[in-house]
Amino acid sequence: MDEQDLHHLDDQLRAIRVDDGPRLQPLRLDKMFLRAHQWRGSTSNAADISIQHKSPPTPPREPPIYPLPKSYESSSATLGDTSATRATDQVSPLAALFQYAELVPLVLESFDQPRDLAKICRVCKEWCSIGRKQMYSHVWVRPWEEAPHMKLVMLFETLHKRPELCRLVRRLEVRFFPLATRGEARSELDDRVQLAISHMDNLTSIAWTRDKSLNSALFASMIRLPHLSSFEISGHSYRYYDPALLSAAPALEDLRIMMPDPHLKGRLVDVLSKLSSRDNTDGKGAGLKSLGIVCQESSLIDDNLLRAMAPYLTSLRRLTFWGCTHVTRAGITTILEESSEKIEELSLDAPPQSQLLNLTNLPELPLLHTLSISITVPRRESPEHQDTLLSDLPSLPSCPSLRSLHLTSSPGRPFLTAQVWRTFQAQMIGGSLHKLSLIGIVLKDAAALGQILASNPDLDELYLTALHPSFFDPTFSSSVSASAKDLLASAQLRIVHVNFIHSSPVTTTRGSLAHFWRNIICTQGSDSMLGATVEQVGCGNVILEVHKRLNSDGCREVELCRWSKTVVPGYFNVWRA
Repeated sequence: MDEQDLHHLDDQLRAIRVDDGPRLQPLRLDKMFLRAHQWRGSTSNAADISIQHKSPPTPPREPPIYPLPKSYESSSATLGDTSATRATDQVSPLAALFQYAELVPLVLESFDQPRDLAKICRVCKEWCSIGRKQMYSHVWVRPWEEAPHMKLVMLFETLHKRPELCRLVRRLEVRFFPLATRGEARSELDDRVQLAISHMDNLTSIAWTRDKSLNSALFASMIRLPHLSSFEISGHSYRYYDPALLSAAPALEDLRIMMPDPHLKGRLVDVLSKLSSRDNTDGKGAGLKSLGIVCQESSLIDDNLLRAMAPYLTSLRRLTFWGCTHVTRAGITTILEESSEKIEELSLDAPPQSQLLNLTNLPELPLLHTLSISITVPRRESPEHQDTLLSDLPSLPSCPSLRSLHLTSSPGRPFLTAQVWRTFQAQMIGGSLHKLSLIGIVLKDAAALGQILASNPDLDELYLTALHPSFFDPTFSSSVSASAKDLLASAQLRIVHVNFIHSSPVTTTRGSLAHFWRNIICTQGSDSMLGATVEQVGCGNVILEVHKRLNSDGCREVELCRWSKTVVPGYFNVWRA
């Protein structure tokens, strides 16, 4: 190769640019699968859907404008005044909001949307003070909400510059963190987060569950907060933070650990020991009042650890062990023997080897009001063996104050009959439940639903599993006098949620689901019991708000909207993966 060829090759190499190749695009598999799912639903079920229902609003972008109350004449008006003078002396009843400052917080406490509170802050200085306090009392970043990365960055960009806003924060919930951020940008973000949290002197609750997002400096800043009483953290501590610092939290009462590692397990007993020996002069009480450990089918937490922790949990009121496959009835009994007279909430997994299906030998729990048990029911292929056996359900301990019961079944989905439920609830000597969830336990017929509603007249929240939406079709129930649809419509429930085992056109879109629920709520006209009390309905992960108002004829109108509140819906408080 001569010199000319070398120069030519050199020119060609210099002409190559990094962006000469085809521009790579992300695969966007999530959108592709979504389109495929929607296409399959629209083609296979098109013949079954005669009417396309509109999706419910979210909620109306232009909220209804209500007329102001009529004005009344001021006390200075006299009988001799002319009509023109009276017009100038008329006073709106809403003027009292500005005349009596103590009424303003009572009115503004009903607002919870940040966008509404931001508008309230622009009214005047007094309203700004109240609106800011309410807006920053609970701050959260959740991965299922829109643009969590931008929200987290901008939130701490604001807070680290404004210590006065940091002192307004009472609850901090961070379940998302941009772990892909590297280098100087990550270091700058960590510094801003640490500086902001160090100024949150009034913070009482932290939920920081994103794995590998904590560091030693940030963790130490959290522990030093004087009023921190509730702490929910990721248990991946090795090389990220020292779990022994938990014992230095002055006001810690509620500790929840997600996926603990061996490094944290080795220091947990010592942490509980030091927390139980804290000075009790401040009235906070010694030891934890709530302990929760969530694993994913892990053998790390076992009975030996529970026996070592038990002497330091004498003040316990809430106890949770999820996914701890080596925890048995013996270990739970050891803890409850120390705190049975104070325990109020108990949440357990009951795999076959744990012996936790039989809870009759547990110490008496006089104050227990919430019990959650996840049971393992084997798959039964034969249809005649699908009915739930009484031995599949747990034997309950003595708990006269029980008001909330949550049963979750996996991997099998057995059918529940009215007779089995009648025998099972006979164990509850305390009376009617206020909250019941049966996730994965399928109602066999309307008689089972009727038995549940009849034996719990004070039921307020109900979470059910049915085989198919046809379960609520009046023609489906031939052996009983009332259909499941009529039974549900006649119940005075505030929250009702139904999951279906088999897919259906009813559950494919939010609009068709809203139409399904509207038919149940209004099945007996505007005077149905459910229509008067229900506030929240849902199916699967779709939650709908129920808005009711009176029209000009005095009849109730029902409108279903997407979930818009800042609180977590009731279903996601009882659902367990």
